[in-house]
Amino acid sequence: MTTDIGLRRGCPHPPGPVIFDCDGTLVATEGLWDGAYTILFDRYQTMLSRPDRHRLVGLTLGDLGREISRLIGQPHRHRELATEVLDLVSNNLGRGVAAMPGAVELVTALARTRPIGVASNTLRSAVVEYLTQIGIGRLVDVVVCSDDVAAPKPAPDVYLTACARLGFNPGAAVAIEDSAAGAHAAHTAGLYVIGVPSQPDLLLPAADVVYPSLNDPGLRQILTAGGSIVRRTAM
Repeated sequence: MTTDIGLRRGCPHPPGPVIFDCDGTLVATEGLWDGAYTILFDRYQTMLSRPDRHRLVGLTLGDLGREISRLIGQPHRHRELATEVLDLVSNNLGRGVAAMPGAVELVTALARTRPIGVASNTLRSAVVEYLTQIGIGRLVDVVVCSDDVAAPKPAPDVYLTACARLGFNPGAAVAIEDSAAGAHAAHTAGLYVIGVPSQPDLLLPAADVVYPSLNDPGLRQILTAGGSIVRRTAM
């Protein structure tokens, strides 16, 4: 189901860049994180509720450690807990990561006509490895990560930096995001925001339009055929 809010406008012309989030948008890493959270919260005999799980989506490692430490009642151990969960995820990375459904096909099609960027709260070394593993690294023109900017998402820095490096005004660019923090960052930066939630009941209030999958025909029509898109006029 498609959700959209605002006034219709034409797709940016000339075609501007499409800037993707990485984890949960291009790369199916949510399963790795879910497994790590299950082990970690069991270790500390704490239950992770679904709303709390949603709040962990899209956070930087530092913010993730602080949120986990709050949830398990050990606020002074946020750095240790961030390291613990990252180690649990890293232990599974050797098995490789998979692309999100439709990601490789969409990026391949778009790269023929538009610059492609990636803006992520994940560390650059991991993002580059993910993109290489799913076979689209050579198609991406610019990668901007949390360790490249002063303030990560939900601040707009990664998107503003990506647009600047691509040589485009943010108003000419489209962002594709799976998290509330990421959608807020892109919206604040001035991009048109397409939300594709990584979890079915995850709300993305800052997105201009929401689709269930990168395979959705409406999403592909907007991006590949220059169809009308919907612009939110106010938050």
